Amino acid sequence: MERRVAKNIDELFDYWKTDIVTETIKLADGFSEEMSHDNGFVNIDVDFNLNLPFSSGFSNNMIDELRQNSLKLCFKNCVFLKDVYIGKMNIDLEFIENCKFNTSLKSNGNLNNLTFANCLIRDINFEDANFGGEEVKNDQKGKVRFRNCDIFNTNFRNTTFNSITDFWSSTFHKPVTFYKTDFRDVVVFSAVNFKENVLFTYTLIEKLMILRGAYPEKGFDLSLAIISGKLSVFDLKFDDYNSYSKIYKDLDKELTDNVSFQRAYEIVYEKAVSKNHNIPIENKRETYRILKNQLESQKNYIDSIPFRVMENKTLLKESYIKLVNGNNVTRSISDIIVLSLNAISNWFGSSYIIGLLFTVCIAGFFFSLSLNHIGNYVFSLTFSDWEWQYFVQFLNPTHRFDYMKLVDTNPRQWFFIWDFLGRIFVGYGIYQTITAFRKYK
Repeated sequence: MERRVAKNIDELFDYWKTDIVTETIKLADGFSEEMSHDNGFVNIDVDFNLNLPFSSGFSNNMIDELRQNSLKLCFKNCVFLKDVYIGKMNIDLEFIENCKFNTSLKSNGNLNNLTFANCLIRDINFEDANFGGEEVKNDQKGKVRFRNCDIFNTNFRNTTFNSITDFWSSTFHKPVTFYKTDFRDVVVFSAVNFKENVLFTYTLIEKLMILRGAYPEKGFDLSLAIISGKLSVFDLKFDDYNSYSKIYKDLDKELTDNVSFQRAYEIVYEKAVSKNHNIPIENKRETYRILKNQLESQKNYIDSIPFRVMENKTLLKESYIKLVNGNNVTRSISDIIVLSLNAISNWFGSSYIIGLLFTVCIAGFFFSLSLNHIGNYVFSLTFSDWEWQYFVQFLNPTHRFDYMKLVDTNPRQWFFIWDFLGRIFVGYGIYQTITAFRKYK
């Protein structure tokens, strides 16, 4: 079917009438009846601002043409060259088969089902919209579906979805912030690709959010979400990413004699997470913690490990940033020491191989230091000259202090100091290795 251009509602209605298929059905009593089938609006370039639902006169004409009530309104392979507005409708509405919204798609909500399948949406504005209703929350109405869609600019501020919301296999090409968005039923982000940052700032997840196979290519922020329900996290393709590291530099611009540090920080922070689609590093760490805890609560310890590693790695970066900016100096130094040791000893509890290497290397270091204070010991690079039999004993943190009496019965004082410190670090390395072995619990 060739493409047509509709400049106004009358032309759109004429194209729709042209596409109606009428067939004659023979009845049992020998009579026949004509039945009209609505194929929807097909292959039309809509070159005017489209407001849905149609006026009552236009809707009545559609019913007269079909001689029956239509169960849904469907647009197929249509291009909307001007704005589209969707209001309250008493029938289902579908945009399918490569529909394109070249300007703005707006809605204040809908009580019936709304479906977008294989669509391209340049700008979607659902601010303050309310889809479905409390009284019909559990029936088949009020669902909003975006299936295999390409979505660019978005506005979901204060949007309420009372029924199932489905973004299956869709791609968000621009940053998106679900600001104070209420998902009161199941929300599906299966196989969704986020090209830029995605934030769920003060988002309500009342029942269930499904993140199966979701792929955030940049930042992903759940830290401020109100999760009264559950998260279904399976095969979430999630890499480390760069957080909003300029927050302290931007903070200096807000600091004045009349604005305290805490107030200035709140101004910059709120602007970042609610308007600018930026993810501060503490939000990043908290997101990893939430995902880790959700997986552990489901006994999925295997998939929780990467998030536990990234949580600790992010805390290490956060502590360094705070130290550089003079924020919580004492605590930052303490965290840096502890986390650095955890990183080099077993990579935050995830690698027993690193634990073994750390134990052997740290033991070799202190063993060499202690050997420098016995007899006439001279360090050699020849393996056969090394004191292997004594090194094996040194690897036991409970070895005797006189385990090298055959070499020197009266070592110098520093021998005992290095030996004591070696016991501590070797014991720590063994503990870290065992911890990494038990990472799956």
